[in-house]
Amino acid sequence: MPAPSSLTELRAALSSPGVIPAEVDALLAAIAQPPEGEEALRARADFLLSLMSLPGDASVLTGSAGTTVRTAAVEALLELGYPYALEVPPDALERARRERGSRRKKGRGRTINVPTSALVVTVITVQLQLLLLWMFGFVSFSQVNLLTLPALLGLFGPPALAVIGARKNSPGVQLLGAVGLGLQGLFWLMTVLLATGMGRHTPQVWLALPWYVPLVAGFLMRPRKQPDAPGTSTSAPQDVSP
Repeated sequence: MPAPSSLTELRAALSSPGVIPAEVDALLAAIAQPPEGEEALRARADFLLSLMSLPGDASVLTGSAGTTVRTAAVEALLELGYPYALEVPPDALERARRERGSRRKKGRGRTINVPTSALVVTVITVQLQLLLLWMFGFVSFSQVNLLTLPALLGLFGPPALAVIGARKNSPGVQLLGAVGLGLQGLFWLMTVLLATGMGRHTPQVWLALPWYVPLVAGFLMRPRKQPDAPGTSTSAPQDVSP
């Protein structure tokens, strides 16, 4: 844990014109560390209270994780427990709650990381493959056979995983679904290759088999790195006060 003088210097740096993002992150990391001893707890509580009322925009400087200095100070003071948590000013506590609530709403708005084109191609892929499975007798709409359930699971499983993974912001699940779509494309490609090697009288419809559509869908449904949300930069402080 940094020495008290170090904490004081970091606090002073926030009010200087040349404050840099690294100094904001350093202060937030320092106050997140628990102090030692009863006297240290009192000194830390006073220090955290001072961070909530810094002059100018210093208290609303934002760290790289998207948390303002004021909110981080509120949370650190609450972590000290009784009786120090009772010293949190009501207005600072309310602002911290609003800030956290706003960040959660923004996070939910960014969970769907799938372009519209990817969803359209995926829907087309499922429809085409369902038609082909029906044409080749793997799926019957009039009666259920032993191949129906595995064929349907293989058809609907990958696109469902890709979409669910994107909605739940789970890149691993989304990647699994995208790989499954790619395997579907390879399956139909192997079908084309086997069909073209069966003889000279191979029907032309085999050559027109859209084996490439699942491959395109898998490529479009792959996880993408999300851009930083507005307001997470330390260089542009945001005030969460009303």
